Amino acid sequence: MHIALPYSKPCKATLMWLLLMVATFGLHAQRVDSVRWSMNNGLLNLSYQLDKEADIRVRVSIDGGHTYSEPLDSVKGDVGKNVKPGNKLITAQDLAEIEGIDVWLIDFVVEVDDGSFIIWFDTIPIIMVPVEGGTFHMGLTHAHSTEIAHDPERAMPLHDVTLSDFYIGRYEVTQRLWKAVMGDNPSRFNGNDSLPVDQVSWTQIQIFIARLSQMTGYRFHLPTEAQWEYAARGGRKSYGHLYPGSTENFMDYGWYCANSGNVTHIVGQRRPNELGLYDMGGNVAEWCSDWAGDYTADHQTNPRGPKHGENRIIRGGSINSPSWTCTVFDRSWYLPDYTYGCYGFRLALDDIERELD
Repeated sequence: MHIALPYSKPCKATLMWLLLMVATFGLHAQRVDSVRWSMNNGLLNLSYQLDKEADIRVRVSIDGGHTYSEPLDSVKGDVGKNVKPGNKLITAQDLAEIEGIDVWLIDFVVEVDDGSFIIWFDTIPIIMVPVEGGTFHMGLTHAHSTEIAHDPERAMPLHDVTLSDFYIGRYEVTQRLWKAVMGDNPSRFNGNDSLPVDQVSWTQIQIFIARLSQMTGYRFHLPTEAQWEYAARGGRKSYGHLYPGSTENFMDYGWYCANSGNVTHIVGQRRPNELGLYDMGGNVAEWCSDWAGDYTADHQTNPRGPKHGENRIIRGGSINSPSWTCTVFDRSWYLPDYTYGCYGFRLALDDIERELD
C-alpha cells in the first residue's frame, strides 16, 4: 500500500483540519506538540515534540477524526513508558489498522498516557480519568483561614475520609453529549456544543445518566461529595492547593466572576489540576450524588452522605462565584429539582467493567 501525506505543502483545508484535531486532543495532552505524520510504501513516520518526560500512546482514526482507536501496540520508537523530552519519532510498517483506508479519512493522535479510559458514544469521546484511592483530610483544612469560606461551618469539622479507586470525567459534561443522549438542550448559555451543559437539575441528570448507562453498558453516576473533593484536591498527587490546581493564581485555572464575563466557556480552556481535570473550580457548579448534611469528625470509608435529605450537594463554584466559593472544600446545596444557568455536572465510574445485555 502506498499512502503519502506531504506536510511540506499541504492544502489549506487539510492544514486547518489537522490543526483542529491537534488542538482538540491537546486539551488533555498538553505536553505533546507539533504532531506530524507521513506514510510511504507502508512506512509510517510520526513525529512530535515533548517538553517533559511522559508515558506516550498513539491512537488512529479511520473515519476523518470522528472516533479514535484504542492505543496502538504495533508502533515503535518514542512511545510507551518514560519517553524523554525533545523531538520524537514513532514508526510502523504496514499498519493493519489503516490498510485499505483512504488517506483523507486517516489521522493519528499522540498523547500523554495518563491511564485515562475513553468511552465513545455517538462519535463523542467520554474521557474518564483514574483516581487512585487513599485517605485525605476532608473539609476546611487548618492551613486555610476560615475567612476564605463563604460559610466555614458547612466545611467543618475536618475529618479523615478513605476512598477506593474510581474514575472521574476529565471535563464537565458538554452540551454535545447531553443532546446526543437526551435530544434537547436546556442550557441558558449555548451557541457552541463544547460548552458545558447548564440549567440542569439533579433529577434531570439522573435520567441522563440512566440513559447513557443503558446505551453504553457502563454504570455512570454523579461523583459522591467525597470523590469530588478528593479529585479536586488532586488525589494522591495533591500539592495541597486551596483551589483545584492552584493556591494563588486561580484565574489561570477556572472561570469565575473575575474573568468569566458571566458566561460559560468551552470546557478545558483553563489549566488542569494535578490529576489533569479541568474546570473543577468555576465554569459551572457541579452536582454531586449526596444529600446535604452536616459533617462529623468520624473517620469514614467511601461515604455517600445522609440516607435522606431535602437538598443535594453542589460543588466547585461557577462563572458568577467569588473565588472563595471555588475552593476545594467549599460546599453548597440546593433542591434536586432546581435548575439554574450555572449548574452542571461531570460523570464518575467506580470501575470500567461493561455490562452487556
